[in-house]
Amino acid sequence: MSENIKLVRKYLAIDENRNIVAEGNSWEEVKEIMKKKGYKRSQYDILTVVEAEKS
Repeated sequence: MSENIKLVRKYLAIDENRNIVAEGNSWEEVKEIMKKKGYKRSQYDILTVVEAEKS
């Protein structure tokens, strides 16, 4: 019997102090949030978290 596995991606913006400062469902969503917060792209990294959910 096979299992269905659903991959869930979450995108996190990490500032220079390694704090999570934004979270979204896409890279573009995080980029917009950070722009509204006044961050420049060079001031943060985007981390992609992938989780597997078995159903």
